[in-house]
Amino acid sequence: MASSRPVIAIVGRPNVGKSALFNNILGRRVSIVHEQSGVTRDRVAAPCEHFGQRFLLVDTGGLGIHSREKATDLFDGMIREQVAEVVAEASVLIWVLNCQDGITPQDQEVSDFLRRTGKPVVIAANKADNDMVRAEAEGAFAALGYEHIVPTSCTHRLGISDLVDRAMQLLPASDAAAEAPEERLQIAVVGRPNVGKSSLVNRLLGTNRVMVSDIPGTTRDAIEIPFSLTVDGTELPLTLIDTAGMRRKKQVDTVVEFFSLSRSEAAIRRCDIVLFMIDGTDPCTTQERRIGRVIVEARKPCVLLANKWDLVSAEGVKARDFQAQVRAEMSFMNHAPILLISALSGHNCQQIAAQLLHVREQMRVSVPTAVFNQFLQDTLARNPPPSNGLKRFKIFYGTMRGCPPPSFLLFVNKKSLCPRNYLQFLENQIRDAFYPEAGMPIFIDLRERESLDNANATRRSAAGAKRSRESEYQATKRRIQRGKGMRKS
Repeated sequence: MASSRPVIAIVGRPNVGKSALFNNILGRRVSIVHEQSGVTRDRVAAPCEHFGQRFLLVDTGGLGIHSREKATDLFDGMIREQVAEVVAEASVLIWVLNCQDGITPQDQEVSDFLRRTGKPVVIAANKADNDMVRAEAEGAFAALGYEHIVPTSCTHRLGISDLVDRAMQLLPASDAAAEAPEERLQIAVVGRPNVGKSSLVNRLLGTNRVMVSDIPGTTRDAIEIPFSLTVDGTELPLTLIDTAGMRRKKQVDTVVEFFSLSRSEAAIRRCDIVLFMIDGTDPCTTQERRIGRVIVEARKPCVLLANKWDLVSAEGVKARDFQAQVRAEMSFMNHAPILLISALSGHNCQQIAAQLLHVREQMRVSVPTAVFNQFLQDTLARNPPPSNGLKRFKIFYGTMRGCPPPSFLLFVNKKSLCPRNYLQFLENQIRDAFYPEAGMPIFIDLRERESLDNANATRRSAAGAKRSRESEYQATKRRIQRGKGMRKS
């Protein structure tokens, strides 16, 4: 985990409330919480601050296997490897136990595992929902031999602050250094299930950071991973967001899948750039077109990644023909550049970093008003708007409103005279001129300029109203003077 902050990891067996505690400490919902056991698989990390002290909080999957038993779940071994990596990097461990269950055989296994690490441990005696259980919590877990035991209740938010206070006290002094603020691009990797999103994330990171399997739906949470890429000597600080596969809503049949879909859609809305992965062996499905619509509606820069290109090219498909097919079936995303990659072999994956750097530079481009109006004059001279009956659509001038996404304001004679295809033509011309190959959506707002006759009528109406108010004032003043016997001759 590329971070200068000290790491505090939450560990424990399944279904003891680790994710609920993680969300309570952060003060927002990040990890998926459900009564089903084993919901959390990958480690979920988030920056946190407690009374001015900053640290990185990590939620982990449940340690559900006894060391002497065979694995009953494909993901149990992967989870155990993930937890071992987190524990090795952590400065302090928060071990979550269930007060209602007491010390179980699995807890004994976890205790032996944590003791071998030599890391400082704070026990969160969770689900201590009443005073009686809270009073007995320390005695119930004293047999484990750990000094720091704090009763907590995530349901009632009891003992959370005391628990974090105790964990912060155990941090080494060298870990208390202040972290310089750093702006990172938020990159969301989205797509339908089993297209290779997690494989791509691991390829970019150069390590097996997230779980990968052939089973669709392996990833459940939206996992944020800070790291940096170096492109031509330029360091690019990023935060990769690995998301769960977005299935069709009518196929979502569990609460956990519903939450996973919600996390993926939220990741699209909050990110800076979207890496939209499609399956090269089965491109442009109905669901992929739906995901593309979500990205367009969120107004996010997008790069299309056609994965599994090694399998497609082996069948003799040419890159030009494949790209033409994608452009024809997903015409609403013609602004997004297409990269043909293979996350498994690494083919063309090095181009992703260069493309992200290019998009970042394009997101900073601001078009001066004078330059934009000169561009409009040249474009209108080459391709004037078509006439609509006896009237013609006219553009008087324009200006840029903001970026990203690039948004422009055009002052026109009448909005209803502008054909939709001509507005699309202007968007494409602006993109080609100022934001080439960046996957940036262009937005144009038309505003009708007030006509001279309407302006004169408005001014005349305002002057008449002023004269009327002045006349009423003078009449009222004369009535008051007559009433006082001060009428003038």
